[in-house]
Amino acid sequence: MNRILQNVALVAGCLFFAASASAAAPTLKPHHQSIKDCAVCHTAENAVAGNAFVVPSDKACMSCHGSYKDLAKKTANLGEPNPHASHHYGEGISCTACHKEHQPSKVYCNECHNFKYQIK
Repeated sequence: MNRILQNVALVAGCLFFAASASAAAPTLKPHHQSIKDCAVCHTAENAVAGNAFVVPSDKACMSCHGSYKDLAKKTANLGEPNPHASHHYGEGISCTACHKEHQPSKVYCNECHNFKYQIK
């Protein structure tokens, strides 16, 4: 009986979380509005303790946006140091240090500097 209650609680929790996740869909950034399935970014591979709704790994970002080197080429003309070719972090900083999907993004470099990047 205890096992049944655990399973019922797990299913109820998943349904509640799925409803919350679908409610969060409108908070997607404009350039991601075409993504209709949370599992595009929130994959089983990224899951922590079975929860796929954790911060996606860089692999999820790079599957669409390319490598840091590709991104560095795309942002080479920003007029300031290139955030995708950081001399501090190289390719070692997570995409989500700056780019947030369901909340405002921030320029992590501005923790110490004062760059005027227009972040997406």
